[in-house]
Amino acid sequence: MTKKSTIILPVLFGFALSSAPRPALADYRDLCDSAPVCEYTGPDAPVLDADVCLDATGQVHLKGSVPCAAGAVPFHVRYGEVYDPIAQLVVAYTPLADACAQPGMCEPMLDGPVPPTNAEAICCVGAICWPGSDCGGTLFWCEDGVSNEDGTVTCFDASDPLD
Repeated sequence: MTKKSTIILPVLFGFALSSAPRPALADYRDLCDSAPVCEYTGPDAPVLDADVCLDATGQVHLKGSVPCAAGAVPFHVRYGEVYDPIAQLVVAYTPLADACAQPGMCEPMLDGPVPPTNAEAICCVGAICWPGSDCGGTLFWCEDGVSNEDGTVTCFDASDPLD
């Protein structure tokens, strides 16, 4: 091996390392803690763990290795998914704890015909819950909830059927 080839190998090896995709830096603020653009979802939200750019229209794009476009701000997204791979558009999620994992929050699923249920974020004060996220209580995710006449939500636990 000549002296010249001894120098070239480390340079080539270093180039190969630097051209590999960079992992998300997580040096940026969390998008969901900083801007109201994230969707509430259940506790099994997909992990994205990527740096993104939030533009002035509220769209979230994967950042990649280049700076964000003019007017866009870099953030980090832990939970989310790419919904448009061509435009690199991302939906970011805020996972909520399952209401039915909390003692006394859910009723057993009814046996027989059940009214249509919704998967939604619910806001609870004690064991009384309302749809949405604006009641000053604790937010939970209800996979099988029904709205009651008084505006509250009853969350059913499908894993605990009532016989």
